[in-house]
Amino acid sequence: MSTCDQCGARFVLRFAFQQVALRDESRHVCSQDCREQLLAGVVPRGAGPSPMTIAVLNQKGGTGKTTTAVNLAAGLAESGKRTLLIDVDAQGHVGISLGLKGERTLYHMLVEEATLERCVVPFSSTLDLMTSNETLASAEIFLARMDEGRDRLLRQRMAGVHRYDVVILDCGPSLSLLNLNALTFADYLLVPVSCDFLSLVGVRQILRTVRHVNELLLHPIEILGVLPTFYDQRNRISDESVKSLRSHFKNKVLPPIRVNTRLKEAPSHRKTIFEYAPYSRGAEDYRRLVKWVLQRAEERAMTRTAS
Repeated sequence: MSTCDQCGARFVLRFAFQQVALRDESRHVCSQDCREQLLAGVVPRGAGPSPMTIAVLNQKGGTGKTTTAVNLAAGLAESGKRTLLIDVDAQGHVGISLGLKGERTLYHMLVEEATLERCVVPFSSTLDLMTSNETLASAEIFLARMDEGRDRLLRQRMAGVHRYDVVILDCGPSLSLLNLNALTFADYLLVPVSCDFLSLVGVRQILRTVRHVNELLLHPIEILGVLPTFYDQRNRISDESVKSLRSHFKNKVLPPIRVNTRLKEAPSHRKTIFEYAPYSRGAEDYRRLVKWVLQRAEERAMTRTAS
């Protein structure tokens, strides 16, 4: 299956006219009308200026980043939002969690300038994945050797992408050049924080990183929310962690994701929590997160319309 670069529809590539050479790139269209619009430079109706982009990041490992990225993306797609989930971590846990493996990764887009449609694989009618593997280590080396623009290459490659409503980036647990690329591309940052003392210390590193991106890289990324994970009401440290987060981040702190066995089991079955255990506490908590993000998306759309 291919994705139409003009209207975003899924279609089977059968005819010569469906492949268009445009500015040294190969594009795909589902119909003659879309071909004519693409050649004429017509912006797809209802596409909007750009998707809402959210980087899921905490420089500390083990905070539930991939679980959050996968289930947030799946929930948004289930609600009807055209969603792209990009794995920015060489461990490749997004593809492993959902049982998919793409032939190309973010490496091929950044280094070999492969088009987006050649790097994504469909998970559902409204959710696409860009999976990851060890090639991202080579992408990191490529970025390090660049003389300039090493922090903005992803933003350049994704310029003009209109067929998605939301793009989620699952970042690795480090302050790498790939993560900096994710932050200079994203509009918002979602920070999963496990309810333990060391994770609270790690949040300070996130704040310094956001300040660095805003002041030095001149990209206005905003903290969308801080998400407490692995919350266990039986343990005092969980309540203390949430209270500490609220003292720093106020209303940016979201309702916590509770400890749930089903959340741990779902990846081994290659399913999202909504597929594996739709009535579990984990599904309930992530539905609440999805609803909250949808409200922020509506507010963003209204603000842009008003301006």
